[in-house]
Amino acid sequence: MMSDTWKWIAIAICLVLFTADTVLKPQDKPNRMVFFELHRGERPTMIGMMRDDLVKLPGRGASRIRDALARGETLTVWQYELRKIEDGSYQEVPERQIQLGAADAPLVTFGARIRLPDN
Repeated sequence: MMSDTWKWIAIAICLVLFTADTVLKPQDKPNRMVFFELHRGERPTMIGMMRDDLVKLPGRGASRIRDALARGETLTVWQYELRKIEDGSYQEVPERQIQLGAADAPLVTFGARIRLPDN
């Protein structure tokens, strides 16, 4: 028969292991769109790539996309456009999917600024 002291030690060990598993386990982050700017043409274009797809590429930030393109990979991203909605405010909405190739590697920067139209 186990003494009360050993029972409490066993319970404490179980609690420590449970807490360690819960606290130290990486938390799942929701998949979300990560935005970049593509500097083709007159004005930068806002593009987005899903976080789960982005983290599969080696590197950090925009270098993930630039390095993949420089290696010859073709990437599909969403191009966004600014639309005026009913209440008069603007909203960035996905317009279409576009392909990026090796020539686009130096044209991609991390983050995106929303530029309101002049009119």
